[in-house]
Amino acid sequence: MSDWRPYPRRADSTVTGELWQLDGVGDAQHAPRPVLVWLPPSYHADSGRRYPVVYFHDGQNVFDAATSYSGEWGADETLTALAAQGTEAIAVGIPNGGDRRFHEYSPVENTDYPQGGGGGADAYVAFLTGTVKPAVDAAFRTRPGPDDTVVIGSSMGGVISLHAWLTRPGVFGYAGIMSPAFWTNRGFSLRQAQQAPLPAGRVWVDIGGQESPEFPDRMRAYWDEAHTFADTLSARGLGERLRFQADPDAPHHESAWAARLPAALRFLLTGR
Repeated sequence: MSDWRPYPRRADSTVTGELWQLDGVGDAQHAPRPVLVWLPPSYHADSGRRYPVVYFHDGQNVFDAATSYSGEWGADETLTALAAQGTEAIAVGIPNGGDRRFHEYSPVENTDYPQGGGGGADAYVAFLTGTVKPAVDAAFRTRPGPDDTVVIGSSMGGVISLHAWLTRPGVFGYAGIMSPAFWTNRGFSLRQAQQAPLPAGRVWVDIGGQESPEFPDRMRAYWDEAHTFADTLSARGLGERLRFQADPDAPHHESAWAARLPAALRFLLTGR
């Protein structure tokens, strides 16, 4: 852990775990960025114990409102509460690439999308598996196999979570797909769900009914395509390995994902 440094915490924080930061994590196709790792409360009390790991996209928004561009997920608070109930995991926040976010998270090019570009998902998943995950596994007591590795994100982060789960099932055994922006890739993700071999792990999918009220067609696409996606996975036999939650009143915002995160992580980590 020599290159990792403690992340400064608020004096009034109710979080009992530790947050660490590694600066300058990048590769040939991804600009250097800090990676944050949250360690559960028991980490130092039991030096022989290893932990499952949850990888979060849009890491700027996961742990700290001060670094967020849209609000905080409160993942460390959620994980602290889950730890008190007996479920502990290490959490990793990987910041997006700023203006490159859509490119990194999109599996196909879409120049009609307001930010343009896309098609960098395979390279981003390779960055996760070849650079980020090895750095985390080397520094912390992880359980590195797919049966103990979760990938989770919202909006385009939901799209890339699905892509990582389907294309690298030997690395990511479980996926959290929150408010997925499938409308950005002209049906690619839905075709993936129909055609790709399905890994053995659990999948959490959720959607809100107010994801984009200023764009009614887009809002309808969010809702309809999430339902189609969940129906597809169900029809392919996921059964109890699939959990789908739809909230007609929920917006497309970190506050909604923070509210659903406890149930999502409990299901992904424990099946309950």
